[in-house]
Amino acid sequence: MSFFFIAKNAQAQSSIVNKQHNYWLSLGLGKAEFPSAMVALGFEPKHRSAIITARYSVSGEIAQPVEPGIKINELGVLYGIKLGKFRFSTGLSTVWGNERGVYLYTDPDPLWGTGANYQYLGYTTIGIPGEIRFITSAKHVGIGISAFGNLNERRSFIGVNLALYVGKMKSTGLPSD
Repeated sequence: MSFFFIAKNAQAQSSIVNKQHNYWLSLGLGKAEFPSAMVALGFEPKHRSAIITARYSVSGEIAQPVEPGIKINELGVLYGIKLGKFRFSTGLSTVWGNERGVYLYTDPDPLWGTGANYQYLGYTTIGIPGEIRFITSAKHVGIGISAFGNLNERRSFIGVNLALYVGKMKSTGLPSD
């Protein structure tokens, strides 16, 4: 009887110890209003279906004939849940970038043709980011697709990207994990 209790207790402690935290870094490219890039760090605590993500995204015009080019930057922290291969999260972020104001002048540009110049308008605001990630992975690498967005007062956006993931994506249940 004593042996049975010790064996059962050891088995229960072993299953608790073997559940380790998962964490990952992702690099993604995609499309919002303009071409976009995203870097994200994710942490998935053991014993929970929760996920904490820190992300930086940038989206902007590339090689445009008009100055200044429109650019949107976002840095945010998101909290959510993991359901199988899906991650759903939302949080808070700061959003900053630049837009075009009033037309100023045209500078003939032999390369692009127009050379239109506008007033530079910079901004910074607070936003509510959200994302849905689908990730399929091996133990240390993965690939996924993300639908993301940010609701803010200056330049809300939505987009989608394809990302590569590296890190501790899965636990194998072995004590060395």
